Amino acid sequence: MKSFALTIALVALGCSSNDVCNGNSCVCAVNEPCSADCVAGAGPCDVQCTPNTTCDVGCTSGQICHVECIDSTQCSVDCAGSPECHVSCPASGCTVRNCVGADCIVACGALGEGTHDGSTVTCP
Repeated sequence: MKSFALTIALVALGCSSNDVCNGNSCVCAVNEPCSADCVAGAGPCDVQCTPNTTCDVGCTSGQICHVECIDSTQCSVDCAGSPECHVSCPASGCTVRNCVGADCIVACGALGEGTHDGSTVTCP
């Protein structure tokens, strides 16, 4: 039964088969690109990407969106207007879309906060 539940979680998130997911919480597989699309109603979207890979995460409207991709080579996150979007990006190569409000917090490695242009935040 546990295996069945894990399979359902992996399919719902769109993670690769090597990732470990529980609802919308996903730890991406080592040395594998990470692609996760969280689903509405399954709790907060919390994705941990792995170092030296690409990371592509899509949250859904109204859910908390937390993504850790600081050691990724590139990171793309769609916060979908989330009431709380926190993304730890690499110093460059990171784009966070639909990030709005005071709880849109995007950190660019050791450089500090990302550059805001409307609802898009980038790390140079």
